[in-house]
Amino acid sequence: MPLLIYVSLMTGVILAEPYSKVIECSFVHSADTPDRELYFRVGDYYHPIEFKKRERAGIISLQRMATFDVYEVVANRADEGDGYRLLASAQVPAHYQKVLLLVVEPNQEEGAKHRLIVIDDSTKTFPGSAFLFVNLCRQILKVNFGGASEDIGPDKVAVMPSEIGEKGGFVPCIIYNDKGQKYYENRLYSQQTARKIVFIGPPKLEGNLPVVSFLQQLLPHKLQPIPKQ
Repeated sequence: MPLLIYVSLMTGVILAEPYSKVIECSFVHSADTPDRELYFRVGDYYHPIEFKKRERAGIISLQRMATFDVYEVVANRADEGDGYRLLASAQVPAHYQKVLLLVVEPNQEEGAKHRLIVIDDSTKTFPGSAFLFVNLCRQILKVNFGGASEDIGPDKVAVMPSEIGEKGGFVPCIIYNDKGQKYYENRLYSQQTARKIVFIGPPKLEGNLPVVSFLQQLLPHKLQPIPKQ
Protein backbone atom coordinates (compact mmCIF):
# COMPACT_ATOMS: atom_id res chain seq x y z
CA MET A 1 0.00 0.00 0.00
CA PRO A 2 1.35 3.49 -0.79
CA LEU A 3 2.09 5.64 2.20
CA LEU A 4 -0.43 8.45 2.66
CA ILE A 5 0.13 11.24 5.16
CA TYR A 6 -2.26 14.11 5.80
CA VAL A 7 -0.72 17.18 7.40
CA SER A 8 -2.90 19.88 8.91
CA LEU A 9 -0.21 22.35 9.97
CA MET A 10 2.64 23.34 7.68
CA THR A 11 5.33 25.97 7.55
CA GLY A 12 5.01 27.68 4.20
CA VAL A 13 2.55 29.49 2.02
CA ILE A 14 -1.06 28.39 1.53
CA LEU A 15 -2.29 29.67 -1.81
CA ALA A 16 -5.76 31.02 -2.42
CA GLU A 17 -8.25 29.44 -4.77
CA PRO A 18 -8.55 28.55 -7.61
CA TYR A 19 -5.33 26.65 -6.84
CA SER A 20 -5.64 23.53 -4.74
CA LYS A 21 -4.52 23.85 -1.12
CA VAL A 22 -3.44 20.20 -1.18
CA ILE A 23 -0.60 18.83 -3.25
CA GLU A 24 0.14 15.14 -3.85
CA CYS A 25 3.78 14.04 -4.12
CA SER A 26 5.58 10.91 -5.17
CA PHE A 27 9.33 10.40 -5.45
CA VAL A 28 11.94 8.83 -7.69
CA HIS A 29 15.75 8.85 -7.51
CA SER A 30 18.08 9.22 -10.49
CA ALA A 31 20.14 6.26 -9.22
CA ASP A 32 17.02 4.15 -8.61
CA THR A 33 17.88 3.69 -4.94
CA PRO A 34 20.35 6.05 -3.21
CA ASP A 35 23.29 4.90 -1.08
CA ARG A 36 22.01 6.89 1.90
CA GLU A 37 18.71 7.57 3.63
CA LEU A 38 16.97 10.71 2.42
CA TYR A 39 14.17 12.64 4.10
CA PHE A 40 11.41 14.95 2.90
CA ARG A 41 10.71 17.77 5.33
CA VAL A 42 7.07 18.19 6.34
CA GLY A 43 6.91 21.10 8.77
CA ASP A 44 9.14 20.05 11.67
CA TYR A 45 8.96 16.36 10.75
CA TYR A 46 11.52 14.61 8.52
CA HIS A 47 9.67 11.96 6.56
CA PRO A 48 11.92 9.09 5.31
CA ILE A 49 11.66 8.54 1.56
CA GLU A 50 11.52 4.82 0.79
CA PHE A 51 12.75 4.81 -2.79
CA LYS A 52 11.85 1.76 -4.88
CA LYS A 53 13.80 0.22 -7.72
CA ARG A 54 12.24 1.25 -11.03
CA GLU A 55 9.07 2.39 -9.25
CA ARG A 56 7.71 5.53 -7.69
CA ALA A 57 8.06 5.92 -3.93
CA GLY A 58 4.93 6.15 -1.76
CA ILE A 59 2.52 9.05 -2.16
CA ILE A 60 2.38 11.90 0.35
CA SER A 61 -0.66 14.16 0.38
CA LEU A 62 -0.13 17.45 2.22
CA GLN A 63 -0.98 21.11 2.36
CA ARG A 64 0.81 23.30 -0.16
CA MET A 65 4.05 24.94 0.94
CA ALA A 66 6.62 27.32 -0.53
CA THR A 67 9.43 24.83 -1.23
CA PHE A 68 10.17 21.14 -1.44
CA ASP A 69 13.20 20.24 0.70
CA VAL A 70 15.17 16.99 0.82
CA TYR A 71 17.60 16.23 3.66
CA GLU A 72 20.12 13.64 4.82
CA VAL A 73 21.18 12.69 8.34
CA VAL A 74 24.58 14.13 9.26
CA ALA A 75 27.34 11.89 10.59
CA ASN A 76 27.68 13.84 13.82
CA ARG A 77 24.15 14.95 14.71
CA ALA A 78 25.37 17.12 17.58
CA ASP A 79 27.13 19.44 15.11
CA GLU A 80 24.02 20.18 13.03
CA GLY A 81 21.27 21.25 15.41
CA ASP A 82 18.42 18.87 14.62
CA GLY A 83 20.80 16.40 12.97
CA TYR A 84 19.75 16.88 9.32
CA ARG A 85 21.51 18.58 6.41
CA LEU A 86 19.67 20.13 3.45
CA LEU A 87 20.64 18.41 0.19
CA ALA A 88 18.29 19.93 -2.37
CA SER A 89 15.43 22.42 -2.53
CA ALA A 90 12.99 23.55 -5.22
CA GLN A 91 10.11 25.99 -5.47
CA VAL A 92 6.57 24.59 -5.48
CA PRO A 93 4.87 25.65 -8.75
CA ALA A 94 1.58 27.38 -8.00
CA HIS A 95 -0.47 25.47 -10.59
CA TYR A 96 0.73 21.94 -9.84
CA GLN A 97 -1.60 19.68 -7.85
CA LYS A 98 0.19 16.37 -8.40
CA VAL A 99 3.97 16.26 -8.64
CA LEU A 100 6.73 13.75 -9.12
CA LEU A 101 9.88 14.84 -7.29
CA LEU A 102 13.05 13.60 -8.95
CA VAL A 103 16.10 13.63 -6.70
CA VAL A 104 19.20 13.84 -8.91
CA GLU A 105 22.45 12.55 -7.48
CA PRO A 106 25.52 14.50 -8.69
CA ASN A 107 28.30 12.94 -10.71
CA GLN A 108 31.52 12.53 -8.81
CA GLU A 109 33.57 14.17 -11.53
CA GLU A 110 31.51 17.36 -11.67
CA GLY A 111 31.56 17.98 -7.93
CA ALA A 112 28.00 19.31 -8.04
CA LYS A 113 25.34 19.14 -5.38
CA HIS A 114 22.12 17.14 -5.38
CA ARG A 115 19.35 18.60 -7.50
CA LEU A 116 15.58 18.38 -7.18
CA ILE A 117 13.40 18.46 -10.31
CA VAL A 118 9.68 19.06 -9.85
CA ILE A 119 7.56 17.38 -12.55
CA ASP A 120 3.88 18.06 -13.19
CA ASP A 121 2.39 14.60 -12.66
CA SER A 122 -1.24 15.31 -13.50
CA THR A 123 -2.79 13.10 -16.17
CA LYS A 124 -3.96 16.27 -17.94
CA THR A 125 -0.36 17.35 -18.53
CA PHE A 126 1.17 13.87 -18.64
CA PRO A 127 -1.61 11.58 -19.93
CA GLY A 128 -1.77 7.93 -20.84
CA SER A 129 0.30 6.88 -23.90
CA ALA A 130 2.56 9.95 -23.54
CA PHE A 131 6.30 9.87 -22.84
CA LEU A 132 8.00 12.35 -20.53
CA PHE A 133 11.66 12.93 -21.37
CA VAL A 134 13.96 14.15 -18.58
CA ASN A 135 17.34 15.62 -19.52
CA LEU A 136 19.84 14.97 -16.70
CA CYS A 137 22.84 15.83 -18.89
CA ARG A 138 24.60 19.19 -18.72
CA GLN A 139 23.83 20.09 -22.33
CA ILE A 140 20.81 20.69 -24.54
CA LEU A 141 19.44 17.53 -26.14
CA LYS A 142 17.16 17.14 -29.16
CA VAL A 143 14.54 14.39 -28.98
CA ASN A 144 12.71 13.20 -32.08
CA PHE A 145 9.75 11.07 -31.06
CA GLY A 146 6.70 10.02 -33.04
CA GLY A 147 7.26 12.61 -35.75
CA ALA A 148 7.73 15.53 -33.32
CA SER A 149 10.92 17.22 -32.13
CA GLU A 150 11.82 18.91 -28.83
CA ASP A 151 14.94 20.68 -27.60
CA ILE A 152 15.31 19.92 -23.89
CA GLY A 153 17.69 21.91 -21.71
CA PRO A 154 19.60 20.55 -18.69
CA ASP A 155 17.28 19.53 -15.83
CA LYS A 156 14.27 20.22 -18.05
CA VAL A 157 11.49 17.91 -19.16
CA ALA A 158 9.21 17.56 -22.18
CA VAL A 159 5.98 15.57 -22.56
CA MET A 160 5.61 14.10 -26.05
CA PRO A 161 2.56 12.20 -27.37
CA SER A 162 2.88 8.80 -28.99
CA GLU A 163 -0.42 9.00 -30.90
CA ILE A 164 -0.90 5.23 -30.93
CA GLY A 165 -4.20 3.37 -31.21
CA GLU A 166 -6.03 1.28 -28.61
CA LYS A 167 -3.88 -1.79 -29.30
CA GLY A 168 -0.66 0.11 -28.62
CA GLY A 169 2.43 0.07 -30.77
CA PHE A 170 6.07 1.01 -31.23
CA VAL A 171 7.13 4.63 -31.73
CA PRO A 172 10.52 5.63 -33.20
CA CYS A 173 12.75 7.67 -30.90
CA ILE A 174 16.09 9.34 -31.65
CA ILE A 175 18.11 11.50 -29.23
CA TYR A 176 20.84 13.89 -30.43
CA ASN A 177 23.29 16.15 -28.62
CA ASP A 178 23.55 19.87 -29.31
CA LYS A 179 26.02 19.22 -32.15
CA GLY A 180 23.71 16.81 -33.97
CA GLN A 181 25.52 13.64 -32.89
CA LYS A 182 23.14 10.69 -32.46
CA TYR A 183 23.13 9.48 -28.86
CA TYR A 184 20.30 6.97 -28.92
CA GLU A 185 17.90 5.34 -31.39
CA ASN A 186 15.18 2.81 -30.67
CA ARG A 187 11.49 2.02 -31.07
CA LEU A 188 9.64 2.50 -27.77
CA TYR A 189 6.46 0.60 -26.96
CA SER A 190 3.46 2.74 -26.02
CA GLN A 191 -0.02 1.90 -24.77
CA GLN A 192 -2.96 4.07 -23.79
CA THR A 193 -3.23 2.59 -20.29
CA ALA A 194 0.33 3.50 -19.34
CA ARG A 195 2.69 6.45 -19.39
CA LYS A 196 6.48 6.33 -19.37
CA ILE A 197 9.31 8.54 -18.17
CA VAL A 198 12.57 8.47 -20.12
CA PHE A 199 15.60 9.52 -18.08
CA ILE A 200 18.59 10.64 -20.17
CA GLY A 201 21.53 10.63 -17.79
CA PRO A 202 25.23 11.46 -18.19
CA PRO A 203 27.59 8.67 -19.30
CA LYS A 204 29.03 6.47 -16.56
CA LEU A 205 32.51 6.76 -18.10
CA GLU A 206 34.05 9.70 -19.93
CA GLY A 207 33.65 9.37 -23.68
CA ASN A 208 30.69 6.96 -23.45
CA LEU A 209 27.14 7.72 -24.56
CA PRO A 210 24.50 8.96 -22.10
CA VAL A 211 22.55 6.37 -20.14
CA VAL A 212 18.87 6.04 -21.10
CA SER A 213 16.51 4.41 -18.61
CA PHE A 214 12.75 4.10 -18.25
CA LEU A 215 10.08 4.24 -15.57
CA GLN A 216 6.56 3.08 -16.46
CA GLN A 217 3.34 3.72 -14.58
CA LEU A 218 0.21 1.71 -15.37
CA LEU A 219 -2.97 3.76 -15.11
CA PRO A 220 -6.14 2.47 -13.43
CA HIS A 221 -8.30 3.03 -16.47
CA LYS A 222 -8.09 4.12 -20.06
CA LEU A 223 -7.24 7.79 -20.48
CA GLN A 224 -7.28 9.90 -23.63
CA PRO A 225 -3.84 10.58 -25.13
CA ILE A 226 -2.47 14.11 -25.15
CA PRO A 227 -4.23 16.20 -27.83
CA LYS A 228 -2.41 17.17 -30.99
CA GLN A 229 -0.89 20.65 -30.99
